[in-house]
Amino acid sequence: MSFMERLIKVASILLIFSAIGCGKDAVKDKAGNDQALLQKVHQQPTSQAVQGQASWFGPGHYGNKTASGEILKKGTMTAAHSSLPMGTKVKVTRLDNNKSVTVVINDRKPFKQGTVIDLAHSSATALDVRDDGKTAVEIEVLY
Repeated sequence: MSFMERLIKVASILLIFSAIGCGKDAVKDKAGNDQALLQKVHQQPTSQAVQGQASWFGPGHYGNKTASGEILKKGTMTAAHSSLPMGTKVKVTRLDNNKSVTVVINDRKPFKQGTVIDLAHSSATALDVRDDGKTAVEIEVLY
């Protein structure tokens, strides 16, 4: 991890801590469950899981730069999330078959009602997400 990536991660964490310290009403966004996950993770010693829909993005995006500055490549076990800091490791478990995968957040996802994470194609394939593009998952922040 480069110095700049570490600096961005630390700044993001400090920003989250300051937002949480301002009270519950100050930490709301369009995807309230994303903010709820952050609040639970930073208020308790163990991580809490959040359930929702996972979508995926794929081959048409290979070669494009992600929000973290990385180039999206085939085979990467990464994901996009609307608020978790870049570099955060997240365990994603598909609820109907109990398959799980660990992904690294390296991109931002657009707000889609009900979705909690947007998986890179390889991550979705590992969970057997079909071409319909969505499946029920549980996400848990590891670190």
